[in-house]
Amino acid sequence: MIQITGLTKVRGKGAPPALLDLTFDARPGLVTALLGPEGAGKSTALRLMVELERGQGVTLFDGRTYRRLRRPEREVGVLLPGSGEGSTAVAGHPGRTARGQLRMLAATVGVPARRADELLEQTRLATVAGQRLRTFSPGMHRRLALAAALLGDPAALLLDAPTEGLSPRNVEWFHSFLRSFAVAAGTVLVTTRTPQEASQLADRVITLDRGRLVADQPVAEFRRTRLSPEVAVRGPQMARLADLLVSQGAQVRRDGGAGIAVAGIGRTEIGELAYRHGILLHELADRVVEQPAPKAVLPTASGRFGQIHLQPGPAEQPQRAEQPQPATRPEPQQRPQPGPADEAALPTRALPVASVATALSALALVEATREPSPAISGEPGPEPGPEPSPEPAPAPGSAPRPALVPKPDLRSADSTATTVAVDRLFRNGPAAPAATLLSDDTVRLGRLTPQAPPAAPNPTLTPNPNTTPDDLRSE
Repeated sequence: MIQITGLTKVRGKGAPPALLDLTFDARPGLVTALLGPEGAGKSTALRLMVELERGQGVTLFDGRTYRRLRRPEREVGVLLPGSGEGSTAVAGHPGRTARGQLRMLAATVGVPARRADELLEQTRLATVAGQRLRTFSPGMHRRLALAAALLGDPAALLLDAPTEGLSPRNVEWFHSFLRSFAVAAGTVLVTTRTPQEASQLADRVITLDRGRLVADQPVAEFRRTRLSPEVAVRGPQMARLADLLVSQGAQVRRDGGAGIAVAGIGRTEIGELAYRHGILLHELADRVVEQPAPKAVLPTASGRFGQIHLQPGPAEQPQRAEQPQPATRPEPQQRPQPGPADEAALPTRALPVASVATALSALALVEATREPSPAISGEPGPEPGPEPSPEPAPAPGSAPRPALVPKPDLRSADSTATTVAVDRLFRNGPAAPAATLLSDDTVRLGRLTPQAPPAAPNPTLTPNPNTTPDDLRSE
C-alpha cells in the first residue's frame, strides 16, 4: 500500500507551486490513475515519492519511506521517462542489445540472469532480444523499461505515462498487463493525460489541476461526471432526423457542417429510426466527450523564502464574528462625571484659536482666585470663618450680574483636579459670551491638559486687598 501525505513542491519565489498538499493512497489490487493536463504536477508527484526531488510531505510504502527500504528495487518498480521526451524516450544505450541491457540491470539489482530472460518473454521481446536498442520502436522501448522495473519482482509499480505516444495495439497490451498485475494483489499507480484512458484502465481516478487535488473518484463516478457518451451522425437530411430525435426525447446539437451529436438514445435506435423514415446516413458512430474538470483555487506565493499562503474561495471563507460597535458618547445632560481613571481615555477635540484664548482667560481668573490647598502645599489651611452674607439684590434698572462660579473644594477626597466651566464652549463655539462660558456645566482641567501635572500653587501670590473675590469674578 502506498500512502501519500502532503506532497508539496515549490519552484521559486513568487512562482505558483508545482505541487501543493497532495494527499491520497494507492491500495493493493487496484489501479490508481493520476489524471491531469500537462503541467498539473503528475511527474513531480512521482519523483517526490521516490525522493528524486526535494520537497515537503511524506510517502510511505507499506509503512516505510523509500529511503528506508533495504532493497527498494524489490519492493517498488519505477518507470520514469528516460533520455528523450514522450515517444522518443529510450530504455538504455542505443548500442546495447535488449538482452544485454536487461542482464546488466539484473546484476545490479542482485537477481539471476534467468529473471531477465523470463521478463523478455513476458513482455514479448524475446524475438528481438539480440537487436540493438537503436532499432527499437517507441513501444518496444517502453516494454523494455517495464521489464527493467519488474526485475526485482516488486509489489508496487509507479509508472509515469507508460502509454503516451504508443500505437493502439501497444496501449491495449499495456492496459491488459497492468490489470493482470493488480489482480495478482499488486499496487499500480499510473499517470495519464486523457480521461478516456483513465476510465478504461483505472479503478480509481485522482484528478490534479495546477498542482492541487480537485477530485478523488471511483471509476464509475468518474465516468458519470467527466465522460458523456454521444453518437456522431452525418448525412444529407440531418435537420429532418434531428426533429424526429427530439420528439423521442433525445438531446441533439450541431456537430460540424453536415453532422449532429446525439445524447440520450443509443446508436441502434438512431439507425432504426432513420431507416423507418427513409433517411440516408453517412456516419453513425459512438464516441465519448470529456466534461471540464473542476478548477482548483490558485494559491499565491508570498515572495519570501518560498512560503505559500492559500487564498480560500468565497465558499471557504470563515464566518467572522461581528465586532462590537464602539459605545457612542452620551449627550451632555446624560454624561456622568469622568473619574481619574477615565481621563486618559477621553477623546481629544480640536478648538479654534478664539475658543482657546477665551478658555485660557477663564483659567487665569480661576487660578488667581484659588487659595493654596493644605493637601498640596503642606501649609495649614485657613481658619473657618463666618459664612459670607447673602448678596444684595440688584438695583432696579441695572444690568443683571453674570452667574458666579463656585470655588472648587480642593479638600475633598475625590477631587483630584480643578474643575472649570468650559464645557459649554464645546457646544456653543468660539462666539459664546463669558456669561455662557462660565455656566454650571463643568469639565475637569485634566481633560484640557492631560500631559502636564497640576502645578503647585504659588504661596507668594496673594489677592489684591483692595478688591474682593466677587469683584474678581464679575471682571
